[in-house]
Amino acid sequence: MCLLVNYIRYYLRFSPGAALFTVISLFNATESMGQNTTDVDFQTWTDFSLNVHLTNKSRLGGDAGIRGLVSSKDWNQFYIRPTYRYYFNQTVNVSTGAAFFYTVNNTLGNVSEFRLFQEIDLLWPNLTVVTFNNRFRLEERFFFYESQTKTNDWNARGRYELYIESRDFNLLQFLHNIYLLASLEYFLPFNNSATELFINRNRLVLGFGQRISARFRYDLQYIWQKSREFSDEGFKTNENILRLRLHYDKRRENK
Repeated sequence: MCLLVNYIRYYLRFSPGAALFTVISLFNATESMGQNTTDVDFQTWTDFSLNVHLTNKSRLGGDAGIRGLVSSKDWNQFYIRPTYRYYFNQTVNVSTGAAFFYTVNNTLGNVSEFRLFQEIDLLWPNLTVVTFNNRFRLEERFFFYESQTKTNDWNARGRYELYIESRDFNLLQFLHNIYLLASLEYFLPFNNSATELFINRNRLVLGFGQRISARFRYDLQYIWQKSREFSDEGFKTNENILRLRLHYDKRRENK
């Protein structure tokens, strides 16, 4: 933990750009070893996240967005994910919700996915320099294929994400309330029978954000994601993603 805190302090004090490039290079070099059937994709993701305060402990919201390839129009994805969240205290909260994903794939065929999920978040540890969020999520996923050659199916998977966010700081004289963020996420499928077109394995996120006001902020993220097709012996991809994420927080007004 001390090494991690010292690294983050170095990251904040010296060169975020150099640190970002170093981590990305190390991950790509490590994952490329031993892979003979790996392709590289470049994608852009844009989404909007809404968080409405119902009470002091409950929130209603979710997110929606669009994803696609930079190099071609052969793959695009649209999604919406409403969510309800309840806070037991400042450390523990739980959430549940549903999601709909529609993927346009001109090569393998279009697919609709309906998803249910349950989640526990542990906001710990809470340090002077950074805050941590440990997210545990269980998803039940139902796939409906437009192609006649594929049978509708379902699977379940677990997800664990370690998210790190710095305290706000000012950069130069005109950039205020800036924060750095990073996360590592691992996907654990419980049922491999479903013929999912691409199955996520792990994900690295590095980026920064800015709080424009008490209600609105944005994140600009680089995502490195490893996926595979159908089975462990199938076609593999290393996905490089640039993501713009907008957040709006609607708080209760005192009357």
